[in-house]
Amino acid sequence: MGIMKKQLVLIAMLMAVAMSVSAQPPQPTIVSKADRSTVEFVVRDSKPILMDIYQFKDQDTEKGRPVFIYSFGGAWAMGSRVDALCNPLYDHLCEKGWVCVAIDYRLGSARGRDGKPAIAPPEGYNPFQYSIDIGVEDLYAATTWLIDHAKEYNIDPSKIVISGSSAGAINSMNAEYYICSGHKLAKDNLPVDFNYAGVIPMAGAVYLTGENDTQLNWDKKPCPMCFFHGSTDPTVTFDVENNPNRHGFGPNYVSQQLYTMDVPYMLFEYFGGDHVMALLPLKWFWNEIDSFLDRIVLEGQNIKVHAVEKSPKPRTNENWLDTVRPGQFQAVNRMGGAAPGGRPQGAPQR
Repeated sequence: MGIMKKQLVLIAMLMAVAMSVSAQPPQPTIVSKADRSTVEFVVRDSKPILMDIYQFKDQDTEKGRPVFIYSFGGAWAMGSRVDALCNPLYDHLCEKGWVCVAIDYRLGSARGRDGKPAIAPPEGYNPFQYSIDIGVEDLYAATTWLIDHAKEYNIDPSKIVISGSSAGAINSMNAEYYICSGHKLAKDNLPVDFNYAGVIPMAGAVYLTGENDTQLNWDKKPCPMCFFHGSTDPTVTFDVENNPNRHGFGPNYVSQQLYTMDVPYMLFEYFGGDHVMALLPLKWFWNEIDSFLDRIVLEGQNIKVHAVEKSPKPRTNENWLDTVRPGQFQAVNRMGGAAPGGRPQGAPQR
């Protein structure tokens, strides 16, 4: 029991960050310029999992459009694809010709009203790794659904970018690592030889829990990545976290590996910032996101950037109320709200 508690420390820290504001307003109404459709992309244990597809249906395009898939944060215990903070970014990307997809996924750390886990991991399955893995499996399912419906939505399956905040960013980074390290989850749930066109983690890292997982070993080159991270993030490691129960590999570590492998990347380090970088890129870093998507993903430029932003008063979890723009307060508060209704359950398919 003691080891299990240690393994769940990161989840507890993520939940503390997500619930840092005690008074939670109602979830804001979604206002979107783009056309939105909701589809069921997979069923787990007789429960559907949904995604919202944002696009301009009358957009005149000669070839398939690129896709941006976003996974919300919330410590694998709370959250929803319905997130007003994200919609301005979705509208912006859709206007540039992208199709944006907001997905739900199973929440492996969620608890029921009786306080017991809503989803119980199989016998011997590390609970922390299990939460990540079922999120990754659902991300793969969303990806496969979009590939299968590429003609219907006029999308380019070779230009699918995954992104996310906090837990969603960890899911995204693990998803790419699993593809490039021959993990069974990737082999069983994605088309042969498929890879993403890019990964945009907002306060994310690769986390592994095996005894020998003390470093990342890539069997093939990963896709380009664009990291957003606070240099003093105490919740998700910026560099390396090694202990007997969990091994974390943040953007400072991964970007050095990408440099060695000659893989394009952009690392935007917020010097002195903490886990607040899970949210700020959605509002403040559109130029950087555009640069990565346009120059690296679409144009194929081999660019390697490590940019450090310093501020006399960096935005942190403690002072973000003093630094966010008007109107962002209500949007940021959604991190403490749990998704309504029941949560899908089930173990990763093996």
